[in-house]
Amino acid sequence: MEKIKVFLKGFPLPNKSILVFVLTVLLVLLTEDYLISFSILSHHQSVLFVLAGTATAFYFYLLTKRRASDTNNRHGLRNPVKSILDSSDEMVWAIDTNYRLLVFNEAFRSSIQLFSGHDCLVGDNILSIEMGADNHEWRAHYDKALRGITFSFEDRLPEEVGGMSYQNSFQPLRNESTGKIVGVSCFSKDITWKVEQEKKLRESSQRLQLVLDSARMGIWDLNMRTWEAQFNDLYKQMLGYATHEIDGSQTTWEGLLHPEDVSLAWDCMNKHIRGEAETIDMEYRMRHKDGRWLWIHNRGKIVERDLDGIPVRALGTHYDITQRKLAESELQKLSLVASKTHNGVVITDANARVAWVNEAYEKMTGFTLAEIVGKYPADAVSGPDTDSEAVKRIMAKLAGKQIIREEVIYYKKNGEKIWVALEITPIFDADGNLERFISIETDVTDRRKHDNQRLILEAAVKNIAEAVLIISKPCKKDNSLYRVVYSNDAFFEMTGFSPEEVKHNNPINLLRGPKSDNEKLARVFGAIARENYVQEDLISYKKNGESFWINLAVSPVGDLSHNNKHYFVAIVKDISEKKQAQNEALGLTNELVSRNKELQEFTQIVSHNLRAPVVNILGLTQIFDKSQAFNEYNLKILRHLTESAQQLDTILIDLNDILQVRESSTQAKQKFILKDLVQQVLSSFILQIEESGAKISLQVDESIQLEAIRGYVHSVVHNLTTNALKYRNPRRPLELGVTAYTTKNDLVLWVKDNGLGMDTKLIAGKLFKLYKRFHSHVEGKGMGLFLVKTQVERMGGTIKVFSTLGKGTAFRVAIPIENCLVKEDEIQYALEVE
Repeated sequence: MEKIKVFLKGFPLPNKSILVFVLTVLLVLLTEDYLISFSILSHHQSVLFVLAGTATAFYFYLLTKRRASDTNNRHGLRNPVKSILDSSDEMVWAIDTNYRLLVFNEAFRSSIQLFSGHDCLVGDNILSIEMGADNHEWRAHYDKALRGITFSFEDRLPEEVGGMSYQNSFQPLRNESTGKIVGVSCFSKDITWKVEQEKKLRESSQRLQLVLDSARMGIWDLNMRTWEAQFNDLYKQMLGYATHEIDGSQTTWEGLLHPEDVSLAWDCMNKHIRGEAETIDMEYRMRHKDGRWLWIHNRGKIVERDLDGIPVRALGTHYDITQRKLAESELQKLSLVASKTHNGVVITDANARVAWVNEAYEKMTGFTLAEIVGKYPADAVSGPDTDSEAVKRIMAKLAGKQIIREEVIYYKKNGEKIWVALEITPIFDADGNLERFISIETDVTDRRKHDNQRLILEAAVKNIAEAVLIISKPCKKDNSLYRVVYSNDAFFEMTGFSPEEVKHNNPINLLRGPKSDNEKLARVFGAIARENYVQEDLISYKKNGESFWINLAVSPVGDLSHNNKHYFVAIVKDISEKKQAQNEALGLTNELVSRNKELQEFTQIVSHNLRAPVVNILGLTQIFDKSQAFNEYNLKILRHLTESAQQLDTILIDLNDILQVRESSTQAKQKFILKDLVQQVLSSFILQIEESGAKISLQVDESIQLEAIRGYVHSVVHNLTTNALKYRNPRRPLELGVTAYTTKNDLVLWVKDNGLGMDTKLIAGKLFKLYKRFHSHVEGKGMGLFLVKTQVERMGGTIKVFSTLGKGTAFRVAIPIENCLVKEDEIQYALEVE
């Protein structure tokens, strides 16, 4: 800007700011490659050419106002302007009305030298210079501008001189005071690259349109401000509509979508808008004009956003994939069926190259789908011993689209040879075009190696000890239509029927008799009707009317070679001796139960009847006049007699308690709250607790209820509390804790104390035995823990003890959760006793 100011100092102009503006515009025009894009310049080129012409005219006006070149040089005028013009890559020149050059820049001079081989000077006639084109044509352009017309045009040089393209702009120069036309200002820009790009763009557009037309692909152009879309004709034709029959509104688009796919489509669109997906890529259903549903693959992308990043425009394509979807559905069904068969299945394309194989094929050959996909099957499994003639026959029939049945040698991946039976079927579409081949492949190695295997098998079935029936399945669900199609000799020997009487007879007629269990027979044939395996013990009848017990086992068997009918194999075993043995065992069991009951009754009699004499003995010993014992020896005998009677009485009382436990296991269960029961037990020890100064900790939730024999639970808590009070440590106050909670499987009850404790290793296996005691300084009989364990086990539970000598003891009682009415999360209860 400072140079421009110096440049203007020598000019007596009325308004220098105008000149500054014009020269600045000229400078911008001549250096537009650095300031603006070509696309913007081209869009506004008519305005820019006017500005450029004005600047050039003004420049020549200044030149005519100067007296001499030395004056110009003195004021520093010519060099800056010339420098500005020469710095531009575009050609700038001007002529007067006689076609003489008034001014030009370096780019113009270089072009003249390139095309004519001569230099040019101010004052040269422009028409005498070879410009690479017809000068008559250029004169017409100059004359048009001299008539006062501003215009632009493009021209292209011949290929021999480069074949470049230019954008030319001509504008008349006028005298400022008179308005008379005094010349023409010219501006020429190299647009070769633009022309080439436009040519490539046209060619690309043509190719794209050709592809779209060939692919029958619809185009949509969405205005994301208004949600109005433009569709090409193919888009509308795809849905069966004429051009004028469908608009691009959001309502129309949603109305064409399948109701189940609307939310899916919007989710996909919104993910792309939020930047979570690079493109819009979805498949959905649209309704055709005739009412049927088409599957459409929609792909698109946002192509324009505003300055705030908000989407403005999106473009995409629609492609009808209905046939592909139908083919995929059919192929999926076919693949599902093929995947379940034990035979190898190979699906190829129309060129007989592998597209899919099932798991059975992979197991049979060792080759995976990934290893052979896209190959000819024979390329993978053929080997030295493969019959080349058989391969040729297969290839010829494939080419002829014929059904193929062959047996050939395959080589597995590990090199092992196998014989494979092939049945290849061509699959055609609705128009009769070949779509694919399906090959069912069966390993028949064993059959080829042992041709007599079937005869051996038939002989084995015929002579097997068990009776065998093969029963055919009826077309309708009717038991009366089941028929025997095969029976072996063992069945004839077992039943006395002849082959003629058995074959084609209804099997129910061969099994049912006067004492048959009809409910069991109904279950058997119900399972057969559902094609399920079934096994039952039944009373059957021989031909002579004799009844006998059989074990009947029936299995369904498919046979695709007989019109897809199904068969059932029935194995019939004579179990009469087994049933007789079972009946004898049942009799023995009943006898044992009866004897056990008698033994229990005897025990009760003993425990009750013996106690009366014992009590009498004790009573007599107490009233016996000891002064009449005569001597010390008799008194000693009397004391021993009294002690023995007391011990016998204790044993009988304990025996009675044990019998009560066993008898009470059949008592009815009661519902009760566990915490209430525990508090009731503890309250019965209130005096001992107060005298000993014991601290009681009770952690039992009120929501825990039990449905069990209440007396058992009361006895367990009572005995464990008694032990804690009885075996407390005299050196410290007793701390007794009772905690209950539920786990996933059990109700858990802990009774924990800090008493004397025990050496669990020393007493292992003895703790819960009858009459076992481990602290002799305290009174006891050794019955409590035995009764606790018996009662817990009667409730289906378990009891464990954790104890350390001198530290304390904890008992863990677990009762199955089905006895707990309210389940809670298990509370971690950490014992402080090691």
